[in-house]
Amino acid sequence: MQEQKPKSIKTIGLLVAIFSGFIIFSNGMGALAWSVLGIGNDLNKSEIQTDPISFLFSHYLEMCLIMLLIGIAYLIGGIFIRKYQLWANKMVSGLSALIFLIIWGLMIAITISIGQQDGMGVFSYGAILNALFWSTPIALLIWFLNKKKIKKHFV
Repeated sequence: MQEQKPKSIKTIGLLVAIFSGFIIFSNGMGALAWSVLGIGNDLNKSEIQTDPISFLFSHYLEMCLIMLLIGIAYLIGGIFIRKYQLWANKMVSGLSALIFLIIWGLMIAITISIGQQDGMGVFSYGAILNALFWSTPIALLIWFLNKKKIKKHFV
């Protein structure tokens, strides 16, 4: 008799697909607002400092488009995790690791930028707490998808 596959895998696939919808929507709207409303037109590229926040704002549209592509790939991975596809497991694990690094990279950049301003040091703790808040479920997802007793159900 064939072993029953855990329903938790299908649930995780659904959660990944829902989270990817959030990524797609938020970054799509961010890119649209940046382009259509001309929010980035006020940035003078020659005056941009070398600090991380200025760099991020000067490349905001590109970052939104990259995150949009990551969100689409994440959506495809979530759908195929529900179908127990091993390649989807690997893709979502890899994209999750990338998102984990992006979250921590952005929060470290914000912490460095905030730390350079007088009286703003307390806000750097908020950036670290934010990184912990968003990266913990992603780390748990990577751990769950790569557990031996879960991974054995993927083909």
